[in-house]
Amino acid sequence: MINPEIENKVAIITGANAGIGASIARALASQGALVVIHYLNPENSEPKSDNAYSIEHSLEGEKAAIEVVSSINSSGGKAVSISGDLNDSGVITKLFDFAENEFGPVEILVNNAAHCELPDTIKNFTPKSIERHFRINTKAAVQLIHEFYLRKQHHGVPTGRIVNISTDAAQCFPNQISYGASKAALEAYTRSLAVELGPNDITVNCIAPGPIQTGWIDSELEQQILQSVPIKRLGLPEDIANAVLFFVSVQAGWVSGQVIKVSGGYTNRI
Repeated sequence: MINPEIENKVAIITGANAGIGASIARALASQGALVVIHYLNPENSEPKSDNAYSIEHSLEGEKAAIEVVSSINSSGGKAVSISGDLNDSGVITKLFDFAENEFGPVEILVNNAAHCELPDTIKNFTPKSIERHFRINTKAAVQLIHEFYLRKQHHGVPTGRIVNISTDAAQCFPNQISYGASKAALEAYTRSLAVELGPNDITVNCIAPGPIQTGWIDSELEQQILQSVPIKRLGLPEDIANAVLFFVSVQAGWVSGQVIKVSGGYTNRI
């Protein structure tokens, strides 16, 4: 890519201690951004009220965050990490305070953290399941954007870049209905907020990843998925990170309100 011109710009990436989030953090740091890695410690997360569901992707915790920060700093980049449960609205303020104390005003926000649980079907529906999905995947992301806007105005930061992470199946996600719906809502917010925040020189865009190999796709499932992927490979976290890098770049300064699928052309929904 042509120089994205994000040197010394402060970036917060939520859920950035593993998988896609970690790759985003490394990509931005490689281009000179000052990266704040947010993560959730499993022991600090909201306890389950019952044993009726399981978290779809494991929480890596502090050790993984330390490893990501260390890899970035040892490569000449600059990164720090902070834990916090986004269920707690107070954590959002603390996250921005931490970033400002470490590096300065935040200019880039990547809403990557997500809650995904199974079962998530109408047959297994509970009101609590909807609440859990929407609290993190929608509500917390919008609260982070609100805080980003307030801080930008307060500090007089000239431009802002916001990137939300959705899923390519957001418009139709059978068997993961609340997860899909919460991500579809995030896409709707992306379009509306792009209009509202455009006059403040803030772009708001969204990336909808397809099947990304972060360790959860075994060989049998891979062969099944690849039948519906025109580009005959699974996605890598770096594929999503590269798209984020474009959206936060100076070259994307007139791109806003977009939801792009980074999925190798994957179209299967059932």
